[in-house]
Amino acid sequence: MGKCVVLINKIAGGYSGTGEAKRIAKLKELFSEVEVAYIPGAVPDFSGAEAIVVQGGDGTLNHLINSDVPANAEVYYLPGGTLNEVAHSRGNAPISVVSEGGGKLFSYVLAAGTFTPLGYVADAASKQRFKAFAYIFRILKEYKVWRIRAEITADGKTDSGDYTLIMAINSPRCFGFNFNRLYSDGGKMCLLTIKSPRAKGFFGKIAIFFPFFRAFFIGFNKEYSSANMTFKAFDKLSLKFDEAPVFCADGEKVSDMPREFDISQKSLSYKIRIGFPANDKKSL
Repeated sequence: MGKCVVLINKIAGGYSGTGEAKRIAKLKELFSEVEVAYIPGAVPDFSGAEAIVVQGGDGTLNHLINSDVPANAEVYYLPGGTLNEVAHSRGNAPISVVSEGGGKLFSYVLAAGTFTPLGYVADAASKQRFKAFAYIFRILKEYKVWRIRAEITADGKTDSGDYTLIMAINSPRCFGFNFNRLYSDGGKMCLLTIKSPRAKGFFGKIAIFFPFFRAFFIGFNKEYSSANMTFKAFDKLSLKFDEAPVFCADGEKVSDMPREFDISQKSLSYKIRIGFPANDKKSL
């Protein structure tokens, strides 16, 4: 039967506590030892666990994959966040491949620039009360031009300049928009960049409106390139910054990235199944 470690994020946007006691009781029928930990609080020690059950949003899943998880552990993810982008993207497919950049793992997106702080600036109380509207309320505040000086090399082809958005994505969706129609499970990651306009202030905001509308409201069926925007699939991405910006990784703030790093896919030593452990674990 073995040990099962449970991590529940009580400040995730979709947390309610409904059915929680019943699920824990069920786990105690399946496993000889069940350890339950909560966020807020320290991430538990997963070593020695035969199974791990994590309940929360995309950021909670990000905490999991960046923890020391035993090889071949049975890992289950119960979506309980505000947007649950990973669960919407994966359906019932288990997760065995994620992405790595600058020593950090991310399950579906690593981005910096315009609108990206929306993933981490909304407080827990607002997300639980207003759900996705907690992000919408902050859109105008985050609607600003960034100037991220960078050199970007995707599969050997280099571009450089000032960018207002740099996004590496391994998902069909982000910000709730199903814009990446090049996505396929196990396929290549995609890069979206939008360059900073020369104009500043109000006119700069007008200039970036059109590429953002093109990217997220119209989306992409194939690779795209223009003077101010690029969308392309890649196997390996190299980023060099004059000064590394603050990133959003799966909705989590990452402010300690190096000035130079690569992004590529990484196979996990375990699989993450979306859902609750079955009664007959041999059938999994």
